[in-house]
Amino acid sequence: MDPKERIARIRDAVYAVPQLCLERALLMTQSYQENEGDPPVLKRAKALEKILRGITIRIEPEELIVGKATSKRVAGPLVPEVQWQWYLAELDSMSHRETDKIQAWSDEEKAKVREVLAWWKGKSLSDRWHSVVPEVYKKSQNLLWEPGGANPIMGFHLAHCCPDYERILVEGLEGIGDQVDKKLRELGLADTSDFERFTFLKAVKITLDAVAAFAGRYARLAADLAEKETDQRRKEELHLIAETCARVPAKPARSFFEAMQSLWFSYLAVMLEGWGPGIGFGRVDQYLYPFYERDMKEGRITREEVRFLISLFYLKLNELVMPFSMTSARGSGQSPLSVMTLGGITRNRRDAVNDLSFLFLEAEEDVRLLEDIAVRVHASTSEAFLVKACEIAKIVKGKIKFVSDETIIQQLLNDGKPIEYARDYAVTGCFIRTVPGRSSDTGGDFLNLALALELALNNGVSRTTGEQVGPATGDPKSFKSYEEIWSAYKKQAEYLLQQSIVPTNLYRRLFAEFTPTPFQSALFDGCIEKGLDVTNGGTGPYTTIGMWVSGIPDIGDSLAALKKIVFDDRGITLAELIEALDRNFEGKEELRRVLMRAPKFGNDDDYVDSITAEVLVHAANELRSQKGFAGAKFTLAAGAIRSHITFGNVIGALPSGRKAGESLSDGGISPCQGRNMSGPTSTMRSVAKLDLVKSSGGAVLNMKFNPEILNQASKMRKLALLIRTFCETGGDLVQFNIVASSTLKAAQKNPENYRDLLVRVATYSAYFVDLSKELQDQIIARTEFQEV
Repeated sequence: MDPKERIARIRDAVYAVPQLCLERALLMTQSYQENEGDPPVLKRAKALEKILRGITIRIEPEELIVGKATSKRVAGPLVPEVQWQWYLAELDSMSHRETDKIQAWSDEEKAKVREVLAWWKGKSLSDRWHSVVPEVYKKSQNLLWEPGGANPIMGFHLAHCCPDYERILVEGLEGIGDQVDKKLRELGLADTSDFERFTFLKAVKITLDAVAAFAGRYARLAADLAEKETDQRRKEELHLIAETCARVPAKPARSFFEAMQSLWFSYLAVMLEGWGPGIGFGRVDQYLYPFYERDMKEGRITREEVRFLISLFYLKLNELVMPFSMTSARGSGQSPLSVMTLGGITRNRRDAVNDLSFLFLEAEEDVRLLEDIAVRVHASTSEAFLVKACEIAKIVKGKIKFVSDETIIQQLLNDGKPIEYARDYAVTGCFIRTVPGRSSDTGGDFLNLALALELALNNGVSRTTGEQVGPATGDPKSFKSYEEIWSAYKKQAEYLLQQSIVPTNLYRRLFAEFTPTPFQSALFDGCIEKGLDVTNGGTGPYTTIGMWVSGIPDIGDSLAALKKIVFDDRGITLAELIEALDRNFEGKEELRRVLMRAPKFGNDDDYVDSITAEVLVHAANELRSQKGFAGAKFTLAAGAIRSHITFGNVIGALPSGRKAGESLSDGGISPCQGRNMSGPTSTMRSVAKLDLVKSSGGAVLNMKFNPEILNQASKMRKLALLIRTFCETGGDLVQFNIVASSTLKAAQKNPENYRDLLVRVATYSAYFVDLSKELQDQIIARTEFQEV
């Protein structure tokens, strides 16, 4: 049986319009009803146990790695404990969406959904958050801030983490359970704090046993299927599956196949406990390598078989769906954003690339769906590996994220992480950098930093709403110097940054109180030792919250234009500029052209690049000074999903020449669309000049290349060199769309011919034809480089 044909058949099956599955919500609701008097952490543990013991299990034809999160082939669950309202609101319309379509429910399913969700009214996280968050923050939503992926409004758990799966592969669930038992014996229950620890550890033990039981169900199912199977080859495969599931993840893995199956079961359990985007796999090529190396040396497996297993693993990941509501998603895609990190350096500073690193890239060529890969780049990364990653990136139209070891390790050190932790970082979610099993580094909400400049140039009043949003910093027409404008901007930015963290801290507290994650906590250092959940500061000082900031390049371009045209060249007065902004440049077209010709970020121009750098550092320092829930540190994440569009809609005209309502710059630190006209090297140089070590939540650069320019091996090597130089000279994360604008326009016109065209939207990939036209136009508008 040809492995590639088998992969193609499975790929066809999982490349489908997704569904929603009620089973998780139904079982969780029943468990909560049965255990209403229990502490929240025990409710959570017993709910996961009921789900894992009761959820429908199925082994699909031809699959080798088994385990499902839903009763359907390609689906996502309902998560009513976080948010239930949107499912009811869109019950009849989700199959008719313009983007991110979900298959329609049957009438019978709809009736059951309504029955289950009715119980959660007033009990969900979003209900609780809405009841306590001050009204002013509700009113400022989509103007000052937009909910991030972990906000209860979005309907998911905090997620955005990298558990230590290696712990399960090496110790097994039973080994971790022994550690829990040891801690339980050490507790003295007369101490009330010890009693809380006892309750937490008891919950952890329940979940460990439940995950082992889940695997045991699959062992029995595979054995039953093997008895009935007539095809000898498939019978042998089912016996292997049965034997494997009877062992892992309860016990340590002994082979590469057992390690992959153990990893998949563990990941599914983490997801089912706290469904949400960005639960990453960490450094798969590092912790799986000992199993690969041993199997290869002992002749138990071939390189081709390993590539095949990795492909099957990718396909399993594509069965999982992250179903956003239409108002939340608006073309954000439905990928779980579970990143696999490859390459980089080891904990003792050696090149970490191995044969498994190449195999994870090669398997991507076979699948080419929504699985996500980040490649760590450092000074000693081999040209062969980096070129291979570039070749795969071209095949999949971009998709792969390239991140800088030099910059990110320094970021993590600045955040207080030890050097051996920092060197072991992985990427998860959109671009969060974290240390698997050692630190919790989740994202917060999105912040409209460009609003601070508008307020500085309008005495704290929003041009769109006419309301006093920020402090009164003076009539800008009376300002006599650029320094006065910069001072007003800083006051507005500081006020907005302080305000933006309030909703984030509130929902972080609610997650910790009402929806702890004891199984996930067992896979993080410190949680078992302290008897403290990961949502409640279990990782101690190694906890951060990245606030996702939009508009930094827009502010840089605007301040540079204002400084040059008004104060350096004396071409116009500040009053004339303010008047033009008030009128959205109507009748002021020539003035707008002058402003558009001013220096723009992304062209290696120190004049504007230095101003943009000041904007970034100021915001990063202000966020770092704020206090997060349970001792978490706030960090700056210069990144956007689609908040650059949301925030652009509510921002008036800016001195950069941008008109009211137009999108802000995408990607977080990407130059404003179409303004970086000096070539890719200049774009990267502008970004690398910024002090991105300060932006320890990450800083995203999106770039677009015409694929025709990468048709020669020499050009591919040049792209690899460009990435290496960017990573070595101060860059953070760069990703590409390697697709011609003409192809994207054709896909807009005839979407049925481009169903599997993948693009990088922000820091996630999606099928281009599934995006809203607004997002499609944004991607088309990015500068398309015609040379490397």
